[in-house]
Amino acid sequence: MMKRKLISTGLALCFAIVSVSGVLSFVLDYKRGIAATHTLFGFLFLIGAFFHISNNWQGLRAYVLKKRSNPYFISLGLILLLLLSLSVTDSRPVSHIMEFGTRLRAGQEREVENNSFIAIDKNRDSLQQLEIELVAGEHYWHPQMAIWLETLDGEYLASLYVTYATAKGTFFGGRTKENFKSFDAKPGNSQEYRRVDALPVWSHKRGVQQADGIYAPSPEDPLVDAISGATLSNSFRLKTSFGGSPEKVRLRLEINVAFDDNEFYSEYDFPEDEVFHNGTGQLGQPSVVYEVVIDLKEDQKKYYLMELVGHGHHSAQTGSVYPDLERLTTARAIVERILVKTFRM
Repeated sequence: MMKRKLISTGLALCFAIVSVSGVLSFVLDYKRGIAATHTLFGFLFLIGAFFHISNNWQGLRAYVLKKRSNPYFISLGLILLLLLSLSVTDSRPVSHIMEFGTRLRAGQEREVENNSFIAIDKNRDSLQQLEIELVAGEHYWHPQMAIWLETLDGEYLASLYVTYATAKGTFFGGRTKENFKSFDAKPGNSQEYRRVDALPVWSHKRGVQQADGIYAPSPEDPLVDAISGATLSNSFRLKTSFGGSPEKVRLRLEINVAFDDNEFYSEYDFPEDEVFHNGTGQLGQPSVVYEVVIDLKEDQKKYYLMELVGHGHHSAQTGSVYPDLERLTTARAIVERILVKTFRM
């Protein structure tokens, strides 16, 4: 009797902890402590449930056999099976509930972490070195990003860094609203989509048009690994170089966060725009663009602060930079600041 009471009490405690940690995981951005608590006590709950069923097997079996013809019992079983199938297949309305949780997490304000930077080294063979330091803002959340150089006349020179999903054209290669942060995209998946509106200024400026008429890279024609890299989850410091001839160039950074829709960029806006409403669910504010003119002839270290100059087209119809920022809300808080250092080796 004492053993059953202990197991029942333990199950109740584990259930309470799993429930609370599950709710916290749903509404809060990923925290390792909450995830570890949810996982550990979930396993403990399964172990306790196994012993509980073992100790009460005869009674439970008799109860199920007695109630199996009860319409309420059958209805409950069918409802549970239906909910399970909807969850496994990520179907409506479960998918809408999960998307709501994702939007809650994406919209959370975060403290700016000034002392924690992801270090990246790319193409450092040229004499002219560049160091780009981005401090994540309150709404920096697993963004797509491109950093490139162009002449003062607007001619594209070179890409310095492009996040992998954009560079390889596999942002939606089997991904869902919940797993896109960590999903290892698999080309050829039947649900493969490209988020062609993520970085329109960079993709149009690069000027490589795909077979379908879209400028964003595709799995059939991806960017090389030398300039692509993982989606950066935090502030970062990119060390790279450029060996081109112009003395003064324009450095640009375009960045875009998913699930950041507002009253101006939502499912109710641009009803005739098929690209904006392309069925992927990734509605949101357009990309924002930062830029600065840097002097590559300087031998000594020189520092520049990049400025927010505008946003891209909401569905990548053009590669223009639109200076009007009044309709942007959280998109203006993706970045806290971007500092650029140049020097010669």
